[in-house]
Amino acid sequence: MKNISIWKDLENKINYPTLNTDKEVDCLIIGGGITGASCLYHLKDTNLRVMLAEQNKIAMATTGNSTGKLSFLQNDLIDKIRKNFSDKTASLYLKSQIDAISLAKSIINKEKILCDFEEVSSYVYTNNVSEIDKLKNLENFLHQNQISTKETTYDNVRSRYMFKVNNTYTFHPVKFVNSLLKKTPFEIYEHTSIKKIEKEEDYYICYTNRNRIKAKWVIIASHYPYFIIPYLFPLKGYLEKSYLTATRKTKDKISLISYSNPSISIRNYKDYLIYLSNSHSTNTSLNDKNHFEELNKKVNDLNLIPIYYWSNIDIMTNDSLPYIGKLRDKMLIATGFNTWGLTNGILSGKILSDIILRKDNEYIDLFNPNRMNIKQFTGVFNNIGKSVTGYVNGLIKSDEMHICPHMYSPLVYNEIEETYDCPCHGSRFTKDGKVLNAPANKDIKM
Repeated sequence: MKNISIWKDLENKINYPTLNTDKEVDCLIIGGGITGASCLYHLKDTNLRVMLAEQNKIAMATTGNSTGKLSFLQNDLIDKIRKNFSDKTASLYLKSQIDAISLAKSIINKEKILCDFEEVSSYVYTNNVSEIDKLKNLENFLHQNQISTKETTYDNVRSRYMFKVNNTYTFHPVKFVNSLLKKTPFEIYEHTSIKKIEKEEDYYICYTNRNRIKAKWVIIASHYPYFIIPYLFPLKGYLEKSYLTATRKTKDKISLISYSNPSISIRNYKDYLIYLSNSHSTNTSLNDKNHFEELNKKVNDLNLIPIYYWSNIDIMTNDSLPYIGKLRDKMLIATGFNTWGLTNGILSGKILSDIILRKDNEYIDLFNPNRMNIKQFTGVFNNIGKSVTGYVNGLIKSDEMHICPHMYSPLVYNEIEETYDCPCHGSRFTKDGKVLNAPANKDIKM
């Protein structure tokens, strides 16, 4: 059994240099996952000087820990957007996800990217009687948006109601990102962490440990922004953790997800079955070993033997819409994808590049990071409570008092993946103290 994502284990890692000199560019992209790679790709045919800086290894954080799905059938997310906004807003979000899938397909075909891209039917189901009407209502909403559905069943998944849609896909996300970056002419740096950003006249000065990067535009594509001001992100979202395994199983083409939390997500990859479950807020349940054991029991009940184990952390926004767009003058951000970071990461590359190039894009207002609504305000108090809960639970659970340098929360040791994890904001560190995941951008002393 390997405590690593299947995508990281089965893809040859490409090594990029570490920045060792000062730079001046038109645009600095911070983050080397699918969002940063998509932004870089969409700027490749311009005269702009663009550079990408990744804190660790390219595509080895959230992108490399995902399930590798491209789907517009996204749990109950559409219904949450309908409730928080309107059917019109939800329809526009639905269209954005369909466009993101079409964009991915177009890029893959145009650039001849080999990433195991495969069309599959996507299923959503519930085993809760009280959710049957909700699922049927979602089905009707899809019909109103010219999307065909079909009531169905699937072996090994007990459900009270299930339907499927077509025109969704699965792929190998790390292969996709690595191939996408090869299509760009720009400088790419790994192990290059941005510690501080300062505004200086018409430029941003971005500091690493040893160097500075002067940039007209900055794109924050680092999953969770490390800075607190001006964005106040800890008040605008919370974190959800999920547990995944890959087992030897089947070549059936399947992409299945439960309607509501705790999520269950299933897909195949060649002769592997990838199974996700036990999603929860990072602040409330800190025993990773128990969650992995529960996941193991679920797949054992299907007569499967786990080969890979890993976890992933997603950012959930207060109003269920991502934050994609202008944070402040010539500083752009893409985050808060509500577990659907692959479609929204691809979409972000187009939206943010269109902003820089002054092109029209129908989704700029929809995803405005500075939008204000009642759900944003009510969510602030919930997120404060969750952060406090995570801090207290971290104090109780932590055997060794290691502190996250982001906002000084106690870290909890994850013995399955052998990492120190922050229950408040999702930073992760190796057992030797090296920072793995933002928002922290400094190592810890062991």
